[in-house]
Amino acid sequence: MDKKNIGNIKSGDEQAFELLFRKYYRRLCGFANKFIANTAESEEIVQEVFLNIWEKRDHLNLNNEIRPYLFKSVQNLCLNFIEHRKVIDNYYAVIEFIYKNQTEDFSAYESVIYSEFQAKVDHAVDLLPDECRKVFLMSRHEGLKYNEIAEKLGLSVKTVETQMGRALAKLKTELKDYLTILLIALFLN
Repeated sequence: MDKKNIGNIKSGDEQAFELLFRKYYRRLCGFANKFIANTAESEEIVQEVFLNIWEKRDHLNLNNEIRPYLFKSVQNLCLNFIEHRKVIDNYYAVIEFIYKNQTEDFSAYESVIYSEFQAKVDHAVDLLPDECRKVFLMSRHEGLKYNEIAEKLGLSVKTVETQMGRALAKLKTELKDYLTILLIALFLN
């Protein structure tokens, strides 16, 4: 069935695509969930795989084997998701330090650097696009999880994750000189 289906999908047959989707969707979601242990994210990843297949159907070169391709695509997106989360978590640790530490334990010099850095962080956050800033502040100030932010803002979890990634990337660029100084100070203490 898959052999004939691939040819039909390549020619734009929506019913063939839907058949493929129905056949593999649940299994792929379960497979993805084993990697990332998040049902909503697993579903988004599987949907992204199917969307990519449909968008690139003209260029599919699967040698009539769709099943291994589907599972490998889901695995790759899951691994990318995990790596992306690690990057976000690393930046979160630095930003959290900035927002949560008090200056009372610092020397006078450290307090001046911290105050200057805090002003730069606040300014960088203010420069974020509205959606990125909302998501960032809801996550970092209110301590909301991505699914809670998505629900409050009426967005998908994937959109919230994308906005947070954009916010952190912009903050990283804006604060790159100061992050180096802060990290050096953290390791020296």
